[in-house]
Amino acid sequence: MIAVAFPGQGAQYVGMAGELDQMRLEYFARASDLLGYDLLELCQKGPIEQLSNTRYAQPAIMVACISHWAALTQNVRPDVLLGHSLGELTALVAAGAVGFDDGVLIAAKRGELMDVYGGEGRMAAVLGLDLDAVEAIVEQASGHGTIVVANYNSPSQFVLAGTDQAVEQAEKLALERGAKRVVKLRVSGPFHSPLMQEAAEQFACYLQSIVFADPMIPVISNVNSGLITRGDQVKMELVNQIASPVRWIDNIKAAERMGVRRLIEVGPGNVLINLAKRITKDMELVSFP
Repeated sequence: MIAVAFPGQGAQYVGMAGELDQMRLEYFARASDLLGYDLLELCQKGPIEQLSNTRYAQPAIMVACISHWAALTQNVRPDVLLGHSLGELTALVAAGAVGFDDGVLIAAKRGELMDVYGGEGRMAAVLGLDLDAVEAIVEQASGHGTIVVANYNSPSQFVLAGTDQAVEQAEKLALERGAKRVVKLRVSGPFHSPLMQEAAEQFACYLQSIVFADPMIPVISNVNSGLITRGDQVKMELVNQIASPVRWIDNIKAAERMGVRRLIEVGPGNVLINLAKRITKDMELVSFP
């Protein structure tokens, strides 16, 4: 079995659209019309400060990934899709559960709401500690404010999200307890934490009028690692995901249990492939393009 995975925010870089044929150019032209600015120019020429802004990064990454997906599927027919955070929306677009036009506007609204309602708070990646150690740090740091494990990325990489004081305390504790590195993420809020609940509620209102189809290819849920196979699951998944952890370790293990033996990361960079190397030894891992 073959799985395709799509990256989330953080994968962006200037030039990430790559070389474009006419078919792929049409995705950017359509998205630019919908968004009211030249998305291709932003992806190819920057500036990186704007491209990395949550409001712009999310539609930019989604459209870049879908343009690459269109090229991949001329030769490959995957059995299951998955994505990390924003990448799950991309997977649902690729699966046909969300139309491309709706997907562009949903990505833009998602980015806007996560930017606006991020408020006080931040995220930090802890590298080199196992889950037990990280959970103990989170419990201790919670005396300084709200803090959770927001991304379960690999057995030795976990991302924390919460209020500034709580995350700062956790960063100190992690280094004291032997973390190889603690990396402050350049994002506009504590994504995938309870502090994003208001953004999730506003997002639910926005999605109310959008009709979702049954995916033509099943998509693995970030929230519970089950399969999304029906249109009526899509809205709940997109809403819940904003304030819930991304369980990437469980996602990869779920794909492995399904019989996936080849995982292709589609889009800019190879972050997901590098994470998967630390989770599974039984899959061929490939980046496209």
